[in-house]
Amino acid sequence: MQKSPPPIRNVKAQTLPNISNWAEVAIAGGGAVFTPTVMGTGVSGYEFLMRTRERQQELLAKSAPVARDTDRFVSKLKDIQTSDQLMEDRSVLKIALGAFGLDEDINNTAFIKKILDSDLSDGKSLANRLADKRYLAFAKAFNFAGEGGPSMPTTKSSDDVSAQLASIQSADDLLDDPALLRATLKTFGLEADSGNAYFLKQVLNSDLTDEDSFANRLSDPRYAALAEAFDLSGKVRDQESLYGYAKRFADKASDIRTPEALLEDSELLGATLKMFGLEADAEETVFLEAVLTSNLRDKSSFANQLEDKRYAALAGVFDLAAMAEADANGEEFTSTLQKVVKTVTSRTTQIDTPSDFFKDIPLMLATFEFFDLPSRTDSVPFASRILESDRNSPTSLLNVYPDERYRAFADAFNFKSPDAGRSYPAGFAETVVENYLDRQFEIEIGSADPDMRIALSMERDLKQVVAAGSSNNSRWFGILGSKPLREVFETAFQLPSSFASLDIDRQSAELQSRSERLFGTSDVAKLAETDVLNEVRRRYLLLSNVSSSGAMSSASIVATLLGGGEE
Repeated sequence: MQKSPPPIRNVKAQTLPNISNWAEVAIAGGGAVFTPTVMGTGVSGYEFLMRTRERQQELLAKSAPVARDTDRFVSKLKDIQTSDQLMEDRSVLKIALGAFGLDEDINNTAFIKKILDSDLSDGKSLANRLADKRYLAFAKAFNFAGEGGPSMPTTKSSDDVSAQLASIQSADDLLDDPALLRATLKTFGLEADSGNAYFLKQVLNSDLTDEDSFANRLSDPRYAALAEAFDLSGKVRDQESLYGYAKRFADKASDIRTPEALLEDSELLGATLKMFGLEADAEETVFLEAVLTSNLRDKSSFANQLEDKRYAALAGVFDLAAMAEADANGEEFTSTLQKVVKTVTSRTTQIDTPSDFFKDIPLMLATFEFFDLPSRTDSVPFASRILESDRNSPTSLLNVYPDERYRAFADAFNFKSPDAGRSYPAGFAETVVENYLDRQFEIEIGSADPDMRIALSMERDLKQVVAAGSSNNSRWFGILGSKPLREVFETAFQLPSSFASLDIDRQSAELQSRSERLFGTSDVAKLAETDVLNEVRRRYLLLSNVSSSGAMSSASIVATLLGGGEE
């Protein structure tokens, strides 16, 4: 049997009669240890890498040591609650540092610990003071010292799937968007399921708080991770919470003055019945009209005579009888619905825990009134016990107490589990792994061609400088503080090695002047835009290739290659 040719490292393009065929064989070779393929140098070598990078990087991700480390990172990250825990788990730390290009600092534990524990709100903290903004990006992503918890890493320059999560409100929203669906499944390594819409819908709609939900029962943890990323069940709970209810009625609460105004609006009626757990009565219009028109001050009225106290509470939300009486007397009347809508919608954020709920007295009182919770000497402690009950225990107070109004009250909020601890944003671990693979691929390429490694990282590094700098001058200082970017511009501008000995302000001014002359702008943000960035990269690759080959060293030939030169 004929053996496949070995992987090719940094082969001059002109030495192969059919580059694409050899590249296919080399890339498909794979193996336990990844070996990158670089065909040619300079611009042609870069173009080859752009054509083959995705496939090469897939092989890198599947190579035994990398797959083992990244899989462990994804599974272990959720348990990392403190900077100490991250520092103690070397394999997780390796991926975390590698995602930000800080691999070499893995043994510099005291320094990295100070970075992770930096107070990012303090401009004088270590992470904020360092010229190398990779450390700041690293600290911001994990955010152990600040409020708000981790935030999505911003080191990738490509569109991040997670940025679109907020727009997905249902499984159909994702399934009807083929491009986003493919990108999402690729992120989780589930491309094989792209055609199985029914299966994916069950996964996406899984409630991960329920141990028996579809995704939780699957043996592959990637499906649970997919469901968690979109958290559609959580979004449904938010829509069905008191917050979602108030939002629906925000501009309509004052218009509900007759039973017909509610009964003829299926959306508002359904939301109201859902709030009280009375969805089964949606078609019982005669019955519901009798409930809604009940005079609650009359103990013998229809709603008050019903054994289930939720109906009287439902009538009390609108209190149409009292409203009609007030209208007849020419008096102002504010319904319980209007009060709760005003109270809830005035909050800019949702309450996360029962303890926070009881601290917000106006919200607590409005909610108690909305569900018509009975007056008792221990109203707050008892309601607290209801909210903190274990829903999964058949003997918990919530599950055994006979007054269903308390169940409706408890279901009105989508509180976080008390033991949830520190949580990472959806897609956080996968994004870190993607960033890690990007940088590891660049490192592998750099072992064959250092110039190519710099060319591959240019876009990310330049955009990171733009994001970190508040002014154009500070961004140029950021370029000078970045070894790869400094090399790009010093090479592109044909600056001598002695340039670095100049005063830093003089260096910055000189770079800006030459950038204006060669690229038509000295604005770093514009240099990071695709067209200009490609021009900078092309010039760097041509000049670095000329320099390394020793050929065509005269300024006139360089000027001919680039279509212009130094004045």
